[in-house]
Amino acid sequence: MATRSLIGMNLDNGITKIIYCHWDGYPEHVGELLVNYYNTPTAITTLMELGDLSSLDATPDSCTAFHRDRNEPWGMVEPRDVNTSELAAVGNDYGVDYVYTYNDEFEWECSRLDYTGELVPVNILAAVA
Repeated sequence: MATRSLIGMNLDNGITKIIYCHWDGYPEHVGELLVNYYNTPTAITTLMELGDLSSLDATPDSCTAFHRDRNEPWGMVEPRDVNTSELAAVGNDYGVDYVYTYNDEFEWECSRLDYTGELVPVNILAAVA
């Protein structure tokens, strides 16, 4: 069973650019990879340019991207801009368990969607320690 997640990068205007990741979205996997390997705006931008992912890995070349590796139509899997205030609703629409956002302070934040559909913060570093 998949643990789905959204990976996003906050933009300056209250918008978060997001991509979907299907497998292993829990902090001990996706969270750890994001913190360890996607920790600069350049690295994150390169990751986001892949569009939606089947799986995240330590380098963009080793990730499995729906468009590049599975020939899914780009319009269906390209990064999307959403209002940052609506991330919980978007996460619910995608059926994800976790939402990761690279914030304005150049740090990753993680939230889990709880049973009410609200985002609850999760400490990534505590989860991977």
